Amino acid sequence: MTKVRTQLGRSSPVLVAVTAAAVTLAACGSSGTKAASSSSSSSSGASGASGSTPAVPAPTGTPINIGVIGGQTGSQASSSSQGATVAPAWEKWVNESLGGISGHPVKVTVVNDAEDPAKAAAAGTQLESAGVVAIVVASDNLLPAYAAQAKKKGIPLISGTANAVTWYTQTGLYPTVTDVLSGLAAQVAVAKQFGKATKFANLYCAENPACAQASPILEGAAKKAGVGIISLAISASATSYTAQCLKMKQEKVDYAQLNMSGAIGAKVVQDCETQGYTPTWGTSSQALGKDLLAASKAKFFGPAYAFPTVADAPAITTFRDTMTKFAKDDNWHEGAAAFTWTGLEALRKALASAPATVTSSTVTAGLNAFKGENLGGLAANKLTYSASKPVAFSSQPCYFVIGAADGKTVAPNGATPVCPSA
Repeated sequence: MTKVRTQLGRSSPVLVAVTAAAVTLAACGSSGTKAASSSSSSSSGASGASGSTPAVPAPTGTPINIGVIGGQTGSQASSSSQGATVAPAWEKWVNESLGGISGHPVKVTVVNDAEDPAKAAAAGTQLESAGVVAIVVASDNLLPAYAAQAKKKGIPLISGTANAVTWYTQTGLYPTVTDVLSGLAAQVAVAKQFGKATKFANLYCAENPACAQASPILEGAAKKAGVGIISLAISASATSYTAQCLKMKQEKVDYAQLNMSGAIGAKVVQDCETQGYTPTWGTSSQALGKDLLAASKAKFFGPAYAFPTVADAPAITTFRDTMTKFAKDDNWHEGAAAFTWTGLEALRKALASAPATVTSSTVTAGLNAFKGENLGGLAANKLTYSASKPVAFSSQPCYFVIGAADGKTVAPNGATPVCPSA
């Protein structure tokens, strides 16, 4: 693993505020393109599935019911809806190509949190009524709306995206990706190592006060990295970002981090190009979507908390091959796609030696047995879980790297994670 010196102090008097800011930045970094349609169940067939006889015996055990929840509609859907495509394809792959899990067929039920707390709580109740033994949280914007009830029922929650504070403060939750606090520091690390930044601009959302609270941790990371930094607010309602572009040009900023929605970020890029200002832009794997890729002249880099779907590695090739064969549509490139697949594969690993009857306790025991598990390279970190304590902030600091050039997504560091030095 590539080593870079980006580690932040693990205790801070502003930890709570900074954590809130990190969560806010992670949650708002989405594309504003048209949302995928809602899905309520995934047991139906998917386009591209082969009608030939399976190469392995069909699973004959008791079905394993699995829930998947995420935002398939709403303002964040373009970076949150991919679970509704990935999960049904994973189900068909497991049943048709692998013979199930330990001889058990899997049945995945996908529900929509609709970016509404009440609807998210109802979706969680729907999964409980369906008898799911685990819930994979494809996107976690509304996690607090249903986490407590799932925990009360003893149903483990597996990420997916892991931007919510709840993942790092409670047991019974299993984040599989880069922790959100480390991810914030990774923005500066990627800017320096891959973007060759000498001066970094933190462009943050003006509407939410928590966005501005991220500035101290980014400033600390920039200082350690020997990179200059400025912070500028970006209002989603503004009709022009010319002033910010000219300010960055005047300050000789050569790397600008877009900590905002993809749609607004694309407008910032466009306005800056009009002014003849073309820095390297910062983004993330969840945010990198159609809006930013449409800025074909721009170059982007950013941390990827889950694997880049374009990287070359056997486990990632399996993901792409599965999507090509079984996915119902093409909504599986970046966004929450790799996050969802990683969560599902963590669940499959936890049940590798599943007994005749699989319960939530079976899944929980399997997950708590993880000691340095990286899921064949799908996970950037060596996952270790415990029944007695939650995963701590900064304990999963490694990340992949995503980028874009000429309107195409790239993986500048391949499938090799970058890990902060101690």
